[in-house]
Amino acid sequence: MAAYYWRLLLLGQLGLAAALAVLLGVSFNIAPALAALTGLGVLLLLPCALAGASFAVARLVRSSKHSPEGWIELLRPWVRESIALERVALAMSVEPWRRFEYDGSRARASLPARPRNPVLLIHGVVCNRGVWRPLAAALHARGFGPIRAVNLEPLLASIDSHAAYVADEIRQLRGDCGGARVTIIAHSMGGLVARAALPFLGSDDISQIVTLGSPHHGSLLARLLPGLPYRQMQPDSGWLARLNAAQEGRFPVPVTCIYGANDNLVRPTWSAALEGATRIELEGLGHLSLLTAQAAIDCTLAALTASSAEREPCLT
Repeated sequence: MAAYYWRLLLLGQLGLAAALAVLLGVSFNIAPALAALTGLGVLLLLPCALAGASFAVARLVRSSKHSPEGWIELLRPWVRESIALERVALAMSVEPWRRFEYDGSRARASLPARPRNPVLLIHGVVCNRGVWRPLAAALHARGFGPIRAVNLEPLLASIDSHAAYVADEIRQLRGDCGGARVTIIAHSMGGLVARAALPFLGSDDISQIVTLGSPHHGSLLARLLPGLPYRQMQPDSGWLARLNAAQEGRFPVPVTCIYGANDNLVRPTWSAALEGATRIELEGLGHLSLLTAQAAIDCTLAALTASSAEREPCLT
């Protein structure tokens, strides 16, 4: 379902660019090639405008505990986030048409004789598993597998209903891998889904959890959006308070929280850090950049391969 919304967004961008090119050609008698190039420029600038708007709103609603950010300091994360937005939007829009390269269907057909390191990838709100292509490729290159990524449907269902579905996926993945414990990597709301799934699972089902920009203590921007999962992700959410009261500081498995110091959707940014978890803050990265930036991918791989006491350094 998310793919259709992202396709509409991309088609809207294309339509706007084409309309502008035609308008310039007809109204101002501009050469067709120049008009087409102008339309293409607008097409490329739209993700910059969307990312810029999110940074502007995030800066306005930042908490008093949040470190001050000048517009100059936001320039690099804004550029990175604009590129990440376009990459992720394209990946999500084609996801149902292109089979996810490392998903369960392929994994079942090529399971090794001895299970290796099964990984389950959980995306955030209003997204789909297409967001994981860069990280899935990196995991595959490092020898992790099978690697599966879920699609959380319906898009605006409660986090608890997503958690029950994820718990079933974990049990199935374990069964396919001879009982091997599963590593979870989750982005944004997916981190809350992973945590909410823990009560459905046994102590031997999961080996560790890595969250990328997950609003563990809520996000102020969630108050601006409609839908049940956004209400659950508000800082004053009773659902979130109960989850943290039951888990924070006493997780049954190792947890690593990786988050961007310039996250444009999770505000305050320290909301993505949990007490009792290994916490890694990356400078210069926004929310979607955590899915595509090499620094974030390297840190995720380091979290999976290093002990909590000997983390590899992560540099932006």
